Amino acid sequence: MSTRAGKRFAALMVGVVTLGFAVLAPWATAEEAVATTGLKVLVRADDAKFIGSGVGGLNIIVRDAATGELLAEGAITGPTGDTEALMQTPQVRGRVATLGDPASFQAELGLARPTRVEVSVTGPLAVAQSIQSTSATLWLIPGQDRIEQPVILHLPGLVTELLKYTLEDGQLALTASVTMICGCPITAEGLWPAADFRAAVQLYRQGELVAEAPLGFTGTDNEFAGKLDLPGAGAVDMVVHAYQISTGNAGVYERSLRIE
Repeated sequence: MSTRAGKRFAALMVGVVTLGFAVLAPWATAEEAVATTGLKVLVRADDAKFIGSGVGGLNIIVRDAATGELLAEGAITGPTGDTEALMQTPQVRGRVATLGDPASFQAELGLARPTRVEVSVTGPLAVAQSIQSTSATLWLIPGQDRIEQPVILHLPGLVTELLKYTLEDGQLALTASVTMICGCPITAEGLWPAADFRAAVQLYRQGELVAEAPLGFTGTDNEFAGKLDLPGAGAVDMVVHAYQISTGNAGVYERSLRIE
């Protein structure tokens, strides 16, 4: 190779190396930089509205799905949202029914690279026997917020609670409260009509069912009541359960009783 050709080749190689550095350097810098990425999470009750402060809110934990690193945690609090937007307006593609600033959790995550996160929620916290959990994984891209298009999880179930009971004249009489898991009411004629729900009370002794009776809607919002004949003296486990026919949503309340 002549001296002149050698110089040209050397100059060409310097140019290639320089160009390669110019292309690669920005990517290396981007990987090292941490971008603030907004995340907003809401939890909606199956066949109902968003879950929030009315039933004690929910706990939320956000982790790196690969490493388990805790990225954010807190509580979902706030109102249940706009009833018409959620329950009466057709849900067309691309529409997010978050009018009325419903209950949510929001965090700013520092991400250095695309990250698959696990979002876990537990609640409602005010009613221990109605607590459920759900989780989902999703990719978050640094700098690409999930605020305007939030993450919406869904939680099934009914809040089922014992309001009062008596043990008299050989009978158990009780009244229970049943609502959607967001606290939305069950009424005679409304968005969640009582005719769509079934409730019952059962007594178990050493794991065996010994008595059972249906609970009927009383006419008062959320209330179901009934009576059953007691199976004799001794300890029993009382189970009150409710079921939504149209969706399969269910809720259970349990406690021990001693029959004298």
